Amino acid sequence: MKVGIIGAGAAGTSAAKTLQASRVDIEVDLFTRSGEQPYNRTLVNKGVAIGLLEPVQTALPAAGVETIADTVRGIDPRSRDVHLDSGQSRTYDALIIASGSRPWTLDETILGRDQALSAGRLTALHSIADAIRVRDLLATTHPARVLMLGGGLVASETASLLTDAGHDVALITRSLLPGARALGEETARSLLNLHLPQHAAYLGRTPTAIRTHADRITVVLDDGPRAEGDLAIVAHGTVPTAPAPWSGPEGIAVDSRMRLMVAPRQRIYAAGGVAVHHYPRHGSYRVDHWDDSVAQGIHAARTLLHDVGQADDPGIYLPSSAFSARIHGHTLTGVGHPALGTSTRLVSTDPLLTAHYLGDIPVALTGIDAASLVRDWIPRLHQRAPIRS
Repeated sequence: MKVGIIGAGAAGTSAAKTLQASRVDIEVDLFTRSGEQPYNRTLVNKGVAIGLLEPVQTALPAAGVETIADTVRGIDPRSRDVHLDSGQSRTYDALIIASGSRPWTLDETILGRDQALSAGRLTALHSIADAIRVRDLLATTHPARVLMLGGGLVASETASLLTDAGHDVALITRSLLPGARALGEETARSLLNLHLPQHAAYLGRTPTAIRTHADRITVVLDDGPRAEGDLAIVAHGTVPTAPAPWSGPEGIAVDSRMRLMVAPRQRIYAAGGVAVHHYPRHGSYRVDHWDDSVAQGIHAARTLLHDVGQADDPGIYLPSSAFSARIHGHTLTGVGHPALGTSTRLVSTDPLLTAHYLGDIPVALTGIDAASLVRDWIPRLHQRAPIRS
């Protein structure tokens, strides 16, 4: 049996390792982008951008399967033909699509955006190439003034890392309480309170224009304020990236066991940042962080093995992986997918821990310096509380 895995990041690598460890007679090809070696994306901002690691140190360990650096451009879902950047095509008995995501960019209607991108003074921080760009500019300007556009987990962690490295950071967020939607108001407010003594903050502001100078960048905000810096980093989240016919921003819809939703018997699966899930009594959602992508890749591989009669049914996928970030001397810890929740309940104030509920079912946890409490609560996730008599 031949299996093609599209994408060699967290989800693709974990799927490959799971198939390899099954000892079933399966030949696996693991595709990465042309000219690229698989790397740990969590080290883009934690290591390379701030000069702690060289790009080669981010390489992922070998998955024990054939790795092919040839970008997959398109797939024929009916025949499972894979069309490659080199012009070659290959046919597989099953496919796992784990092609990940790309960063949101600023809207193209913002005056001066393209000039700032071309000059290297406006960038995302999503890839190794982004990290090298940031590292090289910071190396020539120390301390640098960095404008961080975004207030989520990656933006917060990067702002903290840059501050620890001696740089001056200003936060520019579209929300008055950044992270509230993803983390809950209590956790987001605590996170903001960690930032405010450390950074200038432009809260509830949207960029309207960017002006690039020879040695700096100016971001013009709505209502008139201007923020000047040496570099602006956009951290507004991600969108799925997949080969045709799924090359739009919608991602690939999967069923509860990671199978292609529109053709669950086709032996095509998706996992990681490209996969769009549906939670019972909730709309569609997507999870794009490293540990959950690992879990999704394992789940997709186990479903594949089950579908060909080589393993037990792994059951439905439910987001229950942990995530964390070190921010100004404190650790933000979470588990699950907080955006699934429709309400929150404060579990503890010291340390802070918030449970996120969908109806009466806890679906996620977020807290500050509450790792042990989070571990205690993990078994309750996705479980309806028993009715007391």
